[in-house]
Amino acid sequence: MRRLAMVLAVAAAVVALTGSAVAQTRVSIWDKIQSSGVMTAGVMVENRPGVWKDVTTGKYHGFYVNIARAIGEDLSKAMGKSIQVEFVETTWTTVVLDLQSAKIDLWSGMSVTPQRLQALDMAGPMYELAHCYLNRRGLEGLKTWDDYSKPEMKIAVVTGTSDEKAVQELSPNATLLSFKDMSQTILAVQAGRADALGTSVLTCLDFKKRNPDLGRIIFPTPIRSLPSSAGMRKDGDGRLHKFVQAWAEKSRASGLTKKLIVDALREAGLNPDDLPGEFSF
Repeated sequence: MRRLAMVLAVAAAVVALTGSAVAQTRVSIWDKIQSSGVMTAGVMVENRPGVWKDVTTGKYHGFYVNIARAIGEDLSKAMGKSIQVEFVETTWTTVVLDLQSAKIDLWSGMSVTPQRLQALDMAGPMYELAHCYLNRRGLEGLKTWDDYSKPEMKIAVVTGTSDEKAVQELSPNATLLSFKDMSQTILAVQAGRADALGTSVLTCLDFKKRNPDLGRIIFPTPIRSLPSSAGMRKDGDGRLHKFVQAWAEKSRASGLTKKLIVDALREAGLNPDDLPGEFSF
């Protein structure tokens, strides 16, 4: 009987938790944040200079973090109360589900695709980042997207990212090697299993600084950028979506977004002067 009682208690707890999660997704994101005083933002650790975690303090840093905090500050003014930003770790394989289930309210670094537009509300673009290739050592003489767009060129990317989408569009004939996280892509390039890593300019600068044994950073001509937007669950209300959309437009026009990204670059020990001349946010 005692064992049966324990089983029933566990089952009841599971039902209660499930019911709570379902109830959360039925409340608009705006009302959820205003009621709790907390906005949850996704972070993907070891994604410098977008996100990294200080192991000593436990605090998150990076331009995704800076953007989420700036949105939280403006939400505080709009809602007339202090809104705290809490960071919750997610991954590229789970971020859409984490948004839909209300585990996180916002993730500000994803490209717009037809599939994501069906699953989420997307606001932006929050910013645009030029794309580049970080070559393996010894790979020289490539200058254009077409130079990399050959079946014998093996390009490492992270599965489900805007980087993967960019390589597919800009060098469509290359052979893509898709990995779960950035550390695996770097290992593939270092080992010579991949000819280059396809990613954004900020990640190229960071990885080259931390892995000087890699080859050159190439910005294939003409320089191309893909926009990144913020994703949030479809809540049937849309107030947060409209707010973030207006915030993105205002912050890019005022230069705030550029400042938030450049601040993160400097904090990560990178030199903003290393950005290509044609580069813009």
